[in-house]
Amino acid sequence: MTLRPLLLVATIVTALVGVLLGLAHPAAAHSGKQSYVYLNTYDDGLDGRVEYPARDLGPVLGIDFTDDPAVALTAATANAEAIRAYTAEHLEIGDADSTWGLSFDGAVDVLPVGVGPYIVVPFVVEERFESAPRELVVTYDGIIHTNDQKDAFLLFENDWGTAVFQNEAEEFVGFSVGRTTQIVELDDASMLSSMAGVRGLGTDAVRAGIDHLLFVVALLLPVGLLVAGGRVTDPAPTVESVVRRAAGVLGVYAAAHSITLWVIGLGGLSLPDRLVTSLVAASLLVAALYAVVPFTSRHLALVATLGVVQGLGFGLQFNALDLDRRQPVQSLLAFNVGIAVAVLVISTLVLALLLVLRRTVAAAAVLYGGAAMTAAYAVAWLVERIGDSDLDIERVANPWRVWPRNFWIALVIIGVAAGLYSWSASRGKLRPVNRTVDHHETDDETQLVSS
Repeated sequence: MTLRPLLLVATIVTALVGVLLGLAHPAAAHSGKQSYVYLNTYDDGLDGRVEYPARDLGPVLGIDFTDDPAVALTAATANAEAIRAYTAEHLEIGDADSTWGLSFDGAVDVLPVGVGPYIVVPFVVEERFESAPRELVVTYDGIIHTNDQKDAFLLFENDWGTAVFQNEAEEFVGFSVGRTTQIVELDDASMLSSMAGVRGLGTDAVRAGIDHLLFVVALLLPVGLLVAGGRVTDPAPTVESVVRRAAGVLGVYAAAHSITLWVIGLGGLSLPDRLVTSLVAASLLVAALYAVVPFTSRHLALVATLGVVQGLGFGLQFNALDLDRRQPVQSLLAFNVGIAVAVLVISTLVLALLLVLRRTVAAAAVLYGGAAMTAAYAVAWLVERIGDSDLDIERVANPWRVWPRNFWIALVIIGVAAGLYSWSASRGKLRPVNRTVDHHETDDETQLVSS
């Protein structure tokens, strides 16, 4: 494979990464003019929350929230009982035969948005079900009963049956003066549609987790730049050996993290969130060290160990989405596939770049720089977890995973790598290839070496 086709493949993969990993969630629905009732359906029940514009709820209850989220939170906490009582008075959920009891034990919170803070009141439907209900009667007139110009919307945030997950903006029905009671009938999507929705959540777990992205990069740095057991000063690995070793590393990683994901997802293990995130941060640090230390025969065992720890993090994310309460086996399968797809696409892009860079003078800088960056993030995250402090590392990391910025960054990196390769080739400074490691080199590898 010559350099030009390789770069074309890398560009195409970058576009796929953008489509697959960079798609943003729908924009938040909050306009500042309406209240919102969110519902989540499970196999055995429902829960949800009501979100009021603070500037509307304040006059009704005689509370001065102001537009400062911190002040609003203080006021909401101090008046939590009154806010819960008001919500209980103006929200009813049931079916055609009865109204179900609602529990408002959750903490009243504040959602800061650009149009002004929202007061968030969580609730749980006390009724238990044999399967997720598909017909509801919902009555809501919060704020509306005092101002006939106001309205509200009901949104299903998560519902397996209709293949809706993490919905923040798509309204289902509306409430206004004269129609404060709505009959809700939920259609049933196919099992494959629902699993496709969960697959997207699995993909998003990798896309939105800078730690998972860095972990994959750390695993592949030595694979793409070093001969097995070698150092960056040695000849570069062949294309075939890179692909073969990458397949082994990624296969072990996928199997290892799947084990703990399934164990946690099926309720076989429960660990404190802080312990899990601390372990994941520590595993990322070890992966960064792995990138620069020439592990040989035992490196797959290390990858397996680190993968098991990473699976704890994926399991934590799975449970945080309450997917264990919605068709757990199907959800786990789809979530796992989503993770695998994301890792595969990211790995393909990273390997394409490393194959271009492995023979250039930048190989050492990429190896040690990538490892150092990963280690720095891991150490900062570990300090945050262990010390219960906030170093604000997400503020630095978040811009690197924002679509479409990450797409253009990837294209720039590809262009720089191609330019560096051409410059090195024109001056005879390409790093030699270690042909003794792999005696089954293909014609494509010979073409790449001569390019």
